[in-house]
Amino acid sequence: MNRAALPLVLCVTVLVGPLLPARAIAAPDWKTQRSVGTLTVYADDSRPNRFYYTPAEIAVITTPDGKPDFHFLETRYTGSAVARDRGMILHKSLVTFAVRLPRVPAEELTRAARELGGPGAPADLRPFPVKKIATALVYAAIGGDTTSLPPGRFEAAGEGEGAGGTWTERVYTVGLDSLTAQAFRAALEKDQVYLSLGYAFLGDALASDAGAGELTGSPAIVEELKLALSGPRTGTGGATLDSVRTHVIRAGAIEIGLDVKRFPDLMRRVDLNDRAPPGYAALDVYCYDFNNELRPDLAEKRVEIDAEGVGGKRVKLETGFQREQSDLYSASIRFPVAVRLDRPYRYRTREVKLDGMERSSAWRERATWSEILDVTTPAKDAGVRSILGP
Repeated sequence: MNRAALPLVLCVTVLVGPLLPARAIAAPDWKTQRSVGTLTVYADDSRPNRFYYTPAEIAVITTPDGKPDFHFLETRYTGSAVARDRGMILHKSLVTFAVRLPRVPAEELTRAARELGGPGAPADLRPFPVKKIATALVYAAIGGDTTSLPPGRFEAAGEGEGAGGTWTERVYTVGLDSLTAQAFRAALEKDQVYLSLGYAFLGDALASDAGAGELTGSPAIVEELKLALSGPRTGTGGATLDSVRTHVIRAGAIEIGLDVKRFPDLMRRVDLNDRAPPGYAALDVYCYDFNNELRPDLAEKRVEIDAEGVGGKRVKLETGFQREQSDLYSASIRFPVAVRLDRPYRYRTREVKLDGMERSSAWRERATWSEILDVTTPAKDAGVRSILGP
């Protein structure tokens, strides 16, 4: 990718998935799209005074001197007797960087609500519900060819999460195999590299005959995003309905300049041996209950991890997945202190249902840290009807 190449703007017809199932609540009406100030808004299909505004453009987080909040970490794990994998050499490489989703200023929301509402009755203005964020990631040295990286995912950034499913900060994480990591490191060590992230926010809306979405960025990033959007999308139970479709409600691309000569700590190597250093992503937890609409009865699923610290004390950490943030299906567990990877860890889940009832599982023990912890509800138990209706 030649960095001097002009960006490509591609308008595509976006009926990117099969029709979704019958719904118990209202949805944005796609044909009512309009601009109000700096906002793009859609009317609710059944509530006259309710409107939804689309997300802002994502931006990379940087320090005042221009250093991006970016980390390329290469690790090597040599196994342990407890995990019965002594002698095994496991390489794990992660690229992570933090992004910001700017909040709409309160005064802008107030002005828009007044303009959309009737006399003395400001509109009920809400964020457009985001179902998923499709992404594509590529990199290139100055004047060099473009190289695609594997698909990544957004993860919660702690305090960056807000109420009602909104967020201001998230961490994008992508795992690299050994060969890809070596090539990426070689590019970083040789010259300045530009990393490009293309993204598309997806949301459900009452469809018109055709919905239009705009994908922006370099030709390479647009092509990668088109591939990310081409997969099938199904609703609960695989049922269909004439009117509700998944649309691209906001798309964009960001570029991150990576200069390891100026900022050498953008990348590092770590030998884990029998312990994980503080802040290291020791474990990946996955839960597709909300992303794949498997549990319409759930509001939240919490996962508690209990590990042994290097001083012998137990260390607990908790993460969670929510109905209101269904685009989040993974979390990296980063303990604030060093933990022993040659000791088993325990975990348990706590489900919070829409009716307020809670249920906790028993503690379960896992001997190895090298495998993903998947807490998705098993298929045989997933057919639970929502208290909101079909």
